[in-house]
This record gives sequence, structure tokens and C-alpha cells, in this order.
Amino acid sequence: MAGSQVAWGLDVGITSLKAIKLRRDGDRVAVEAFDVIEHDKFLSEPDLDKDEVIRRTLQKFLERNPLKRDTVYVGVPGATTFARFVKLPPVQPNRIPEIVRFEAIQQIPFPLDQVNWDYQTFQAPDSPDVEVGIFAMKKDLVAQVMGNFQANQMTISGVQMSPLAVYNAVIYDGLTEDKGTVILDIGAEHTDLIVADQGRLWIRTINIGGNNFTDALAKSFKQPFVRAEQLKRSAATSKYAKQIFQAMRPVFADLVAEIQRSIGHYNSSHRDSRLERILGMGNPFKLPNLQKYLQQELKLDVVRLEGFKRANTDGRLAAGLSENVLSLTTAYGLALQGLELAAIDTSLLPVEIARQMVWRKKRIWFAGAAAAVLIGTASLGVRAWWDDAAWTEAETARRANNGRVQQALTLTNALKRQTVTFDSDRAAVDSYMKLAGHRKVWPQVLGDIHGSLPQHDAKKIAADPTRLIALQSISSEYSDQLSRVVFSGTSTGGANTREEAAPVAGPSDKGFAIVISGYTPNQSGLDLLREYKNQLEQRANEKLTMQATDKQIVPAKPYYIGDNSLKFKFMPFGGSKDSAGGSGPRGIWGMGQRGPFWSVFVPDMQGVVPMTVLPGTLDMRPVEAEQPVDAMFELPLKQKPPRLLIGSYMFEMSFKIYVR
Repeated sequence: MAGSQVAWGLDVGITSLKAIKLRRDGDRVAVEAFDVIEHDKFLSEPDLDKDEVIRRTLQKFLERNPLKRDTVYVGVPGATTFARFVKLPPVQPNRIPEIVRFEAIQQIPFPLDQVNWDYQTFQAPDSPDVEVGIFAMKKDLVAQVMGNFQANQMTISGVQMSPLAVYNAVIYDGLTEDKGTVILDIGAEHTDLIVADQGRLWIRTINIGGNNFTDALAKSFKQPFVRAEQLKRSAATSKYAKQIFQAMRPVFADLVAEIQRSIGHYNSSHRDSRLERILGMGNPFKLPNLQKYLQQELKLDVVRLEGFKRANTDGRLAAGLSENVLSLTTAYGLALQGLELAAIDTSLLPVEIARQMVWRKKRIWFAGAAAAVLIGTASLGVRAWWDDAAWTEAETARRANNGRVQQALTLTNALKRQTVTFDSDRAAVDSYMKLAGHRKVWPQVLGDIHGSLPQHDAKKIAADPTRLIALQSISSEYSDQLSRVVFSGTSTGGANTREEAAPVAGPSDKGFAIVISGYTPNQSGLDLLREYKNQLEQRANEKLTMQATDKQIVPAKPYYIGDNSLKFKFMPFGGSKDSAGGSGPRGIWGMGQRGPFWSVFVPDMQGVVPMTVLPGTLDMRPVEAEQPVDAMFELPLKQKPPRLLIGSYMFEMSFKIYVR
């Protein structure tokens, strides 16, 4: 460790890996690099292989930051470790290790052969009392942590508790300002409370963290965890910051209660304590009002970490470091310990693992020294023998490489064979996928077409039974340039693709040109059709408001009717009149059963309510006996139809539906 000039500090958290690289130049320290890499998944998710996720993150880190032979210190969460502080009786300095071991046996709730442990002594400048901090972690947990680094061939120089690394960072930068300071480092699942007071150290881990705030938002706004996390991170700039704070207020209250309990316990065991301020760090301190809330409730000055005072930072790194400084304190303290600048230099790295890593790190130097000796002393004959031996030793590797080459050739040939049929198979798959392309659109389109009919208004249809529209056909034509489709205007409906200078009607120019054909017996057919048109447009283009968070107005349907695209054409007997204003003579729909209206109306009436006309009158009555269809509508050739049928219309309605 002596003479270390470059060191990395790695802090593996629940949501991400935080790393910082420091270079020491005399008494000066400079930040050479830093990195924050989000995990593929939160380590707090249930049934998750956490080690596999961490190893993938470490692989990304190594790809972006080659370590070479840099010193590396890693942190372990305070929640997985033990920290006990006891006052030592007055003894000779040479007896302190013996007394500390006795205290460790008493304080650590596991046999010493099952833990890795270390200690540090503390003494106030003006006090003869010596206090010792005993720090421990179970060996199986340390081995699990180290396994992830060993799997990536990383050489680790030391393992330190995260709260101790934070303490080292604060002391090195002089952030306590010689005042009794409570340091709060709020992580994802836990909060480390560290007391730095008159040369003493005291630690407690509180089981409240950033995830508790996220859970509160998820429950309050009825949002999934990921969406709630986004709300929390954007709370400072959100126009709903007040509502977000109110949702998290119970968690703030619980955190304050735990902090008060911890400070009270420390004061009770240290009667001369002088705690004057709180130093906050961790990403939750970006939340609006948290700093102010803690200051009001705890009656202490609360300041937030703004930067590393004694570390020089290159201008290209300054902005990014300032943005992430709240989450990099642990990594900063670990790197300082790697440079031998830490106030506490304990380590929980097992001795056997430390020896293995040191040996792995030094093997290259042993190999280089051996090679130098051989080069200096070997003769040409020895060199020839050496080359022959190397060739023989490489035979296994050559065979393996030849096997891989042959396997690659086999796979290449198989790929060529598959490529021949790939295009035809892909075309078939694409055609099958298109069949279900609009399966969510059409049920709603048809529902709106039928739900907009005037007969769905029970009160109005009861007052006027003729307020109904019968639909005979609905035809559609798909186009990916719907704004250029022009309706033909023929009696059969349909659309053609003649171009016209029309802009795209919305974010999509794909959709359907639809033509509806039908008829209505209402005397005010034009007004009724206009009412139907307006109702259809209103239903198709309706929107809804998101009630959960920011109340955005969003479309309710996966489609919309383009502006000025819905038109209709109705055709009374003897002429026509459309929505554009064209007109023709108005009349009645045919005489007897030979008019165009009867050719439609008679088939629709079959099997519904058979009616007949009383001889010599215009009155109609239900048919009491089974009669042929022709007998139901017999009228004298020169006699007018019933009044009920005067003013009936056939129509065509055309419009465009744009798919979102």
C-alpha cells in the first residue's frame, strides 16, 4: 500500500454502482474519473439473482474503466456489519489489543472464527479516556461480496464499511468545521447515521431509505414502483411538488423520530456531547423540503453536501461530479483510504483472500523477472529448447482453436442455408402479423358507429318512434396515406386514391376510409343525420384526464376522425341533397312496392311486425294471420303511402378514421 498514487473507490448499492478514481500528488488529491452505472434491475426486487446482476454491472464498469494495477477499495453496507463502541479501562498501550479482543468476544454476537473484524481507537484531544470502535462482518457475507469481484478477475486491496468511508470523506474534507456533527447518508433501503464529535465516532443504521419514499408515492398515487421512482426523482421540478411532499410526509416523520431517538441515545452515553449541525447526503436529499423539514423538526442547522472541498476536479468532470456528488461520498472515502489518507484504516478483507489477490497482482512481476534472467543467461541451444517446449505446451491450445474454427465454419454454412428461406418466411410472418394489426381499433369503431345512433336515446325515441336510422352496410378501405384519399361520391360509396393537396390530419396518416349506407323514416332526415354525425364525432374524438398524478389530457380512443372528413349524402325520391348544400326536388319514396324505398324497407320488415293497410283507408294495423309478404303492404296503385313513410330518406355517410 505504501506509495500508492492512484486508487479507485467502488460503492455497490441497491440501484447502481458508484465509483471514483483519485490521484495523489504530494499533499494534493485530484479526481481523475468517476462513474455511475445503473443496475439492470433493482437489487431489492424479490426472487432476483443479485450476484448475477452485480457481476453484469461490474463487467460494464471494467469495459468503461480499465483498472490496470490501480488500488481498489470496496464498500459494504452498514446494515450487513456490526459496529460497537466501548470505553476502555486505563491500561498500558501495549495491552490494548488484548483488551479489545476480550471486548470483541463480548460485543460481537457470533464466534470470532465466524467473522472478519477490526478495530480503531478514538480519543478526544483534552480527555484521557480511550474509546474503541469494533467493526465486524460475517465471513460468509464477505466471501459473497468478494465472489462478485473475483468472478471479474478484479484485485481488491481492502473492504470497508460504507459509514466509515463516509466518515473518512467528511473528516478529510473538514466538513464538520470542528463542530459536533450528525452525518446522514440516506441510501435506497437504509440510512447511515454517523456522529463525529470531539474526535469520537458513533454509528447507527436506520431501516428507512429512498425506497420508503417511493413506496409511499406508489400507494398514494396508485402507480407502479418504477413510475413512482420517476415522480420522486423529478419532484424538485414538478408543478405537483406540494402533493408529492404530502404523500411522503409520513416517511419524513418516521425518519425524524428515528434520528431523534439515535441522538438521544448518543447524548445519554456522552454527557459532554455538543452536537450542533447535521450534514446530509444521498440522493433523497434532492427532494424538495426535506432539508427544511429536518431543520424545523430537529432544531439543528441542516446543510447538504455540495462538493468535495480538497479534491481538485478537471473542468470536463466538474458538472457531472456536482450532479452526482450526493451519491459519491462513500466511493470518495474508499478511494482516500486507498491513497492512505483516511482517518480510519480498518479493513474487513479476509487475510486469505488478501494474500490470493496480492499474489495474483504480483505474478506478472515474478514472470517478468524470470524471463529477464532467462534472456540474460540462455544460450542459443537453450533458446531453441525453450521454443520447442513452448510449441509442445501450446498443442492443447492449438487443438482447441482448430475445433472452434471448424465449429464456426459449420455454423456459417448453416446460416447460409437458413438465409435462402429467410425472406419468404419473413414475408409470411409479416402478412400474418398484419391480420391482427388493428384488432383493438375496430371493436371501438363499430361500437361508436352503432352507439351514436339516435335510437339509443330512450327518451327521444319514446317521444318520436321515427327517430331511428337503419344501417344497411359499412364498407372500409385501408390507406397509409389517408389524407390523399378522396371519396368517389358514387351511389355505391367507396373511395379512390386520386391525390389532392391536403395536409396530414394528425400524428399518423394511416387509417381507414369508411362509407356507411342506410335509411331513415324520419321526416326531418337531414337534421337527424346531422345529429348522428355530431354524436359520432364527439364519441370518436373524446379524451380523458389522468387522475393519478399530473392530470394530463390524453386520447381515450386509439383512433380519431379527421377534421372535415365526415360527410353524408341523402337521397329522397326524385332527387338528392347532400351535406355540402346541393339539393333536388323532394318527394315520397315510390308507389306501392315498386319505389326504391320499398325495395329496402320491405325486406327489413320481414319477420319483425307484419302490418297491413285497411281497405279504403290510410290506416295500418298488425297482421293477425300468417300472410305472404306481398299482402302486408298492398296499396291501391293510385293511393298515397301512409303518412309515416312520407319524407323517408336513404343516405351515404363517408368519413376517415386515423389510427393513432
